[in-house]
Amino acid sequence: MREKIIPTIKSFLIIALAVLAVYQVGQLWLVNLTNGNFGLYLQARFPPSAPDGQSAFAQPFRIVSGAGDGLFVIRYGGIAASEEWAFGEEAINAALRNGEFVAGEDFYFGDVISQRVLIYEYAFDMCAKTFARAMGHRNSAIITDAGIENFTSIVVQPTFFNPFDRNDAMRNRHLRVFFVNGTQVLGAFEYEYARLDIMSPPPFDFPIPAADPTELHFIATENGFVPRVQGEGFSYAAITVENPFRDARGMFTLSHIRSRVEHLFDNPASIFPSVSVDNVYTFSNRNTMVRYLENAVLEYTSYRTIGRAVQENFMTDFSAALAFVNADPFVKNEFYLKNHDTRGRAHIFRFNYVIENHPLVLTQPWHTRPYPRCNDPLFAPIEITVDQGRVIRYRRIVYTFHADGIMWKPYYELEHAEPFTLGFPIQSDGTIELTALLEE
Repeated sequence: MREKIIPTIKSFLIIALAVLAVYQVGQLWLVNLTNGNFGLYLQARFPPSAPDGQSAFAQPFRIVSGAGDGLFVIRYGGIAASEEWAFGEEAINAALRNGEFVAGEDFYFGDVISQRVLIYEYAFDMCAKTFARAMGHRNSAIITDAGIENFTSIVVQPTFFNPFDRNDAMRNRHLRVFFVNGTQVLGAFEYEYARLDIMSPPPFDFPIPAADPTELHFIATENGFVPRVQGEGFSYAAITVENPFRDARGMFTLSHIRSRVEHLFDNPASIFPSVSVDNVYTFSNRNTMVRYLENAVLEYTSYRTIGRAVQENFMTDFSAALAFVNADPFVKNEFYLKNHDTRGRAHIFRFNYVIENHPLVLTQPWHTRPYPRCNDPLFAPIEITVDQGRVIRYRRIVYTFHADGIMWKPYYELEHAEPFTLGFPIQSDGTIELTALLEE
């Protein structure tokens, strides 16, 4: 009996030791060497697969809608989910795939906007090649072969088979899609839907919001759009500014700021916190450094080795930038792409916020530390640098903005000699007020 028990015990001991060895090796390789997560080890070795940001890049920063009565509505907020952009995507793609190019000399911008119209405006010169890729086209020849290299807006307008036949069966079956730079029409694509099937329902039902003459609306001038309203003035949302990096007592502490930056680290347990004599709060580990700077700016820097699995690609970098900002739980407000440029092989993307259908803008560079100690100011509320699909630097003004009550702006304050829009410029102390801003 004893001779049977001893081998059995030895077998159990061998199995237990083997399981323990596997567990210890797992702890060494999969946890300790990777700051607690094997997935992070793989992420360190290979650049992440960035989400598809193509459709987001093609979205305009604002949409101007006109019903042909000389009054226009401008939308900044909720563009991605709006009927106007859903219609625009379909109409632009239809015209590019199946439309016929018409030379731009025959068209005048003033005549175009005097009818029903949707205008999709970009905050920077949109590259036709990049736009074509963002809209899902395999190449950009359909636009660039027409001589269109860069543009600032796209105008979509319905026309008719026969201008003298305006019955419902013929309505909205013919589109013109204009590519415009400033107010210069570069060219247009004409697209006619179901030429033979004229009895089916109209495919292009323009989702144009009606402009209320008694509320804020815009009118067209020679160089752009300006806000106007009949009567004594208009109401708008008052905005309050919150700094989530202050604790409940309104103080800055290492522990509270740390709780606001832990999501930027692979393993929060590895964070080393410190505060300098000039009140710069720093949190770091081997691969990452995050600083809370004096002028309410959060700065993230990654020192992780960049892999070579992802080739340098603009759209990949934009997708990575967009995903990074969207993953920040303390970015509460909408934002749009203001501009982008390159530095070496890296791409830099700058974003503005949208607050209650008005843009928040920096009218002057935002110094991250009291001047003159700052030699690298922000030129937009959010700035993010991406190299081969990996975010290597991320800076943003930390404020969150909330609608809080109603304000009233008298009509006379809207008078201005040059084309302008309305927006929220932010001051260094965090205060904002709806103000007339000249168009850039």
